[in-house]
Amino acid sequence: MNLVQRERHVNTATRSLIKTLYGSGVRNCQVMNVIGNIHGGNDKVGFNVQHVRNVLRDERKKRFEISDAQTGLDLLHRLNEESGSKYFIRTEVDEENRLKCLVWIDPRYIMAYQNFGDIMAFDTTYRTNRYAMPFVPFTGVNHHYQSVIFGFALMRDEHASTFEWILRTWLEGVGNNPPLTIITDQDQAMTSVIAVVLPNTTHLLCSWHISQKFPEKLAHYYSAFPEFKTDFNNCIYKSLTECVFEARWASFVEKYHLQDHKWLNGLYELKHKWIPVYTRNKFSVFQNNTSRSEGMNSLFDKYVSPATGLKEFIENAQKALARQFMREKEEDYVTINLKRPIKLHTTLEYHASCIYTKKMFRRFQDELVESSKYFVEKDRRASEEGERMGDVYTYYSCYRPMSEPTRRNVYFVAFEKASSLGMCTCRMLEHSGLPCRHLLAVFTKKRVSEIPPYYINRRWTMHANRVDGVPYNA
Repeated sequence: MNLVQRERHVNTATRSLIKTLYGSGVRNCQVMNVIGNIHGGNDKVGFNVQHVRNVLRDERKKRFEISDAQTGLDLLHRLNEESGSKYFIRTEVDEENRLKCLVWIDPRYIMAYQNFGDIMAFDTTYRTNRYAMPFVPFTGVNHHYQSVIFGFALMRDEHASTFEWILRTWLEGVGNNPPLTIITDQDQAMTSVIAVVLPNTTHLLCSWHISQKFPEKLAHYYSAFPEFKTDFNNCIYKSLTECVFEARWASFVEKYHLQDHKWLNGLYELKHKWIPVYTRNKFSVFQNNTSRSEGMNSLFDKYVSPATGLKEFIENAQKALARQFMREKEEDYVTINLKRPIKLHTTLEYHASCIYTKKMFRRFQDELVESSKYFVEKDRRASEEGERMGDVYTYYSCYRPMSEPTRRNVYFVAFEKASSLGMCTCRMLEHSGLPCRHLLAVFTKKRVSEIPPYYINRRWTMHANRVDGVPYNA
């Protein structure tokens, strides 16, 4: 086997120390500090943190030997044979015939994707394996609001060409049926590849990862202006319409003289990918971050460690998958066989209890209970204007009467009585697939006794995990 060239700036003893420290969980910069302390200062070491990264990169490539990789691949091919050739397995090797990328999809993943592949999270931050390679679980959400896997990938680097190979290969494995929405972190290489490989898929950025940078990037403003954080949060998270957001943003930028703030301007240019008022009309099953993938990473922590080789990694991935499907089957049983507690005893509530899974019925029930706290009145001006324009909708204002009028959030619902079709400015239906409390308040006012079919998203129903009438987790 051909090995990569050694990092010339680092001697053998120091290389050994670097590998030992890294294997113990010490980060690159901390490794450099330890070596600096040994030599009496970082300036006396003779190399920098980039050389430390190079040593670990070289070691990773050395360890990814053909023998270990082949053992893992042999296991996958054996599983494939036992399943009747239903697995999807693809590999890519480099010019020295070393494994560079691997994608494998269990047949159960493929069937799960047919039902729940409308949204997917893609996260490359997990590296718990012998090679410190990015491990990518393609993660979605099932009808019980549990995480579900659509496939796995291992890749040696995070170059754009690698991302493109991974995404195209995985897409082939799921029948070239792209998701409606994909959520990732703010990686430029990944963003450019998604635009090419998934041009018709809505690409959202993880809002949590973005918000974690606020204290660092805006530290001066946070400390200098007591109202800055409140103004910023009100603008981003509490704007009900795009017009309100744009007005608040312009006022915010002018108030704190942020016209030339490069980082903030960059975020504003990406507003359609992470600002809630722009993402609410994109279907994302209540998701605005990659927490699903990160939660899956936590699950894998129970099965793998930094010493895990490829064969063991695949074996443990299958164990994690088995546990996932067992959890889903347990929820299937509870959903179908146990009665739901009824709170309001309305026909809408009884109808929902016969349709949704236990988890989603509770979410519907919460919205229904909250809807009883809202006052609904006809917006005569908007309705009359709509009638003049040939509009079939009647418009309603929906608000909580106990709140102060000056601080009251008013939601507008357009409702067509003949078909019971409606839309709300909160856009929860578009975002999550469940009707919001404001629509339900209008339903109650208009005496709608059952949830109209238009509002019932199959992915949240009791039998949503059935393909051709058979549960894929059977």
